[in-house]
Amino acid sequence: MSKKGLTPVVAMILLLMMTVAAAGSSFYWLVRIQSELQGGTQAHQDSTFEAMTSSVIWQTSSYNRTSEILQIVALNTGTTKIPISDSGNSPKSVWTLTNSDGDILCNSDWSGLDSDGDGTNDTKCLSGCGSDLVLKDSRTIKLNLTNSECDISSQSNGSTVAVDITLSGVTPLKGQFEI
Repeated sequence: MSKKGLTPVVAMILLLMMTVAAAGSSFYWLVRIQSELQGGTQAHQDSTFEAMTSSVIWQTSSYNRTSEILQIVALNTGTTKIPISDSGNSPKSVWTLTNSDGDILCNSDWSGLDSDGDGTNDTKCLSGCGSDLVLKDSRTIKLNLTNSECDISSQSNGSTVAVDITLSGVTPLKGQFEI
């Protein structure tokens, strides 16, 4: 009996095994790539949907120059609750104040802590923070600007300050007030 005929059969079996292994590896790789792409798309879709359904409008504001307290009344006009954070941890509510010339006066969160290590505390939220602004509800947010990064006591009387707030990294709130 000659063993010449057996070698091609063994070679064919080995080739079939390698083909099945390569196909299995390719299938596993494609499924993994597809699930990663789907997960990224889902996360983007969720954040886009949250941004689309989140809407807060600036109703009124008042600034007391003596106490350096700013009161903002915000109304949730969207279809989802909006977290209003006074924490220094992410996601946090941050704001930027600009003067009438467009110059940035300050940029800080509402924790009242020195989050950037410059020796000056951030703006402190006195009330209206730390909980969600529910649907169709308005909330008065009181902020203490005294000796904070956003201390605007040096601005002249009658000047207008523009406010750009991002509530807990979710929703923008824009408005202005007069000193």
